[in-house]
Amino acid sequence: MKRRRGPLLWTCAAWIAPILGFGTINEPEVVGQHCEHERITRAAFACPPGVTISDGRCFEELSLHQLAGRSGPDGHVGWGTNGAVGAPDMLDPTPEGPEAHCDNADFFDTEAYGMDAPYPRTREEATEQLQTCTNHLRLRFLEGVDAADKIVDQDARIIVPEVDISSSDCRFSFPELQMHWFSRGKCSAIEGFGRALHGIQDFYAHSNWADDARPPYGLTNPPGLKFDKSPVFLDLRAENNITDQVPRDLSTGCFGGIMTDGPEGKAGHPLEPGSLDCTGRVTHHTLNKDNGVIDWITGETTKPGPNTPRSDVPGNFERAVSAAIKDSRRQWRYFREQIRRTYGKERGNIIICALIRDDPTQDCYGRRVAILQDAFRNTSRIAEMQIPIQAWLRQEIEGTAHDEGPGEGLTAQNSTKSRGTSGELGSEEGDEQGHLVTQLHPHEGLDVGVALKALRHNATTFPTNKTAIIALTKTRSLYLEEQIAHVWHAGDEGIRVHLGLMPPPRSPSDVPEESDEDAALSKAREEDLITGVLRTGGTYSILHNEEAVPSFLSHVVSRGLTQYDNARDTATLLPAGISISDYVTPESEPRRFSFDASELDNAIVSVSPITPKLSLHVCVRHVRRNAVVKELDIGLDGNATFRAELGIGDVPRTDAWFELEVAHVAGSGLVGSGLFEVSIETENVESYHSSRSSEQEVTTVNQERSVVHNEL
Repeated sequence: MKRRRGPLLWTCAAWIAPILGFGTINEPEVVGQHCEHERITRAAFACPPGVTISDGRCFEELSLHQLAGRSGPDGHVGWGTNGAVGAPDMLDPTPEGPEAHCDNADFFDTEAYGMDAPYPRTREEATEQLQTCTNHLRLRFLEGVDAADKIVDQDARIIVPEVDISSSDCRFSFPELQMHWFSRGKCSAIEGFGRALHGIQDFYAHSNWADDARPPYGLTNPPGLKFDKSPVFLDLRAENNITDQVPRDLSTGCFGGIMTDGPEGKAGHPLEPGSLDCTGRVTHHTLNKDNGVIDWITGETTKPGPNTPRSDVPGNFERAVSAAIKDSRRQWRYFREQIRRTYGKERGNIIICALIRDDPTQDCYGRRVAILQDAFRNTSRIAEMQIPIQAWLRQEIEGTAHDEGPGEGLTAQNSTKSRGTSGELGSEEGDEQGHLVTQLHPHEGLDVGVALKALRHNATTFPTNKTAIIALTKTRSLYLEEQIAHVWHAGDEGIRVHLGLMPPPRSPSDVPEESDEDAALSKAREEDLITGVLRTGGTYSILHNEEAVPSFLSHVVSRGLTQYDNARDTATLLPAGISISDYVTPESEPRRFSFDASELDNAIVSVSPITPKLSLHVCVRHVRRNAVVKELDIGLDGNATFRAELGIGDVPRTDAWFELEVAHVAGSGLVGSGLFEVSIETENVESYHSSRSSEQEVTTVNQERSVVHNEL
């Protein structure tokens, strides 16, 4: 495809970019750049080859162009576009300053490395400059979140002109002047995120965070930290002071200006206003790993340099690029979570869908769901819906009359109309009109296979990855082989299954005793069912009482009703009143859950393995404070269950946003992967001091798990 020529603005900006960070243009012969920012961003966010529909983590092609830019042929400066990630290097009327690239946070511990003269600045001064960079990136990040408000109205309906990029690309210039007033909402949101992403990527190119280095150490060869983890202090959701999170030997380079940057620090050039005197300091030239060839699909690197001595150390350029790709993905997860927190699960999901998809007014609407329930009344059916999904589901479960009607279809701007498509679900047989009508009976349990066949029988234009099955049941059965098979078939077809188990309609004392053999078989079948449900991307939840149904539906929407709605790496809402089962492997991302805690409540978080010999690392973090509240390895050394009690001292009076992270722990004699259960309960502070009843309730829930978790 022929690239359209960009304005002169991009050409001029590109000639400044070689000094400021990873490259922005494709001019390998003279400047030594290969559009490094674009290639890193594409490696982080391009959908895999052959995949045209985003799963929430990747950007579809046209939307990715806006974020990453589109480079021209080698050596053709001024062709293509820089994208949002390249915007800080553009003349606007000048490129953004050192705070946008994490420059000038340089430090060398001369005393520790045997040098007589003290370094020109202290560790505290270097950290203060790094704080300035972090605060700037947080600001850009939040600018993107704020701009996203223009994408949908208060009813989560997409505002078409704010997301239409089909006829013209986004233009990223003069952000201080336009203040998002004259730009499309999608473009402004991508711009804020892209500008923040630029600094995140430059941090690894400009610092010794991922570097290897060999002694003797000095100003032209500072030590490398060789970290393969992302810095805690670069969590852009946070609001904390980063001083205690910065390693003592961390350094970025002092940037004295284009005309004076070199291996030896020099005074700034008089023709470059704002250039620093880098005499006797670790320079940008010494540490930068800005240039090299990056495969935009795999992220693999070749030909580092030229004129970047730190890249001469084998593996340094590769490590910087790999760390930048990894952290770019982390920041996108943070951005999605911040949007969902700011605008709510449902509105936030539509905003995220509009950012990553090229035709959001078509792709972000329309869901098909089969609802099976015997929890309140014995009714089941298939329905098509638009938005709001959670309200529609709750009304359907409660039996409340709500807006629907065959033939209604989409209304103006994909509004909140819903549309029913079939009547009752039942056995596999149909009536003369082909409708499935046989009623289910509570003692028989719910048949996922009936729902699956009904979805096939009543096929519509909705793809299966916009389809889900929700089952709420009080019944139990020991015969699960067929149901497990049906759930696996649903997963194979891209249909998510969400299963909520209500307390059975009889007391635990009425449950007949099982033999040890039957109990072991029952537990194995239960774990197979849980695994099958989680494999579809859905949720398997135990509801502690009937009042927890809204919490279950809220969790379903947070998890993502269908495969179209939420990527698996995003933190899922952890509401009170339900116990949630999940799965970890050594290779997978940790499972994450988010919850709020009121200053008037104590929150008790519990995590316990379901699979024998499974060990987990569990961590509760306060997001805004960017601080760990409690962490523990369980499944080892007698720690069978993780419990975190968050009292009034742990909950600030501002934003009480917590994140629970559960990761697999490897070890001798331990299983490689497995299931675990997580729940949260709250109690009022006043009652906490006079009673421990809530702890007893949580303990009772865990002790009665074999009763409540009996099979479907």
